[in-house]
Amino acid sequence: MGADVFHVCYGLRWEVDAANEEEVSLLEERQDPRQIAAKNNKLDTWWGVTTDQGRYFLTVGKLVGNFGCEGNHTARLEDGEMARLMAEARQRLHAAGLEGEPAWHCQYIPDY
Repeated sequence: MGADVFHVCYGLRWEVDAANEEEVSLLEERQDPRQIAAKNNKLDTWWGVTTDQGRYFLTVGKLVGNFGCEGNHTARLEDGEMARLMAEARQRLHAAGLEGEPAWHCQYIPDY
């Protein structure tokens, strides 16, 4: 049995239509080109369904944590650590060829 989780990541985020079976299958098999590029550049990835269940999301960057009953309960990042994490993620995203402006992404992931 799982539980709801709240995911925090610095990096890039995309959405995939749940009706797009081919793209969803690539996410499930961890064969989406963005997942592969992330792995090759030592970036974290996380994907899941959104609350409306009509879309999936994919985040690529540096994972701060998955928070909830079965995950982390707290986290602390000091300024220097946050700055280092952000700079490293930007550099690795660029090296991976993933375009976009990195940001902090906080994603609620329900356990349906």
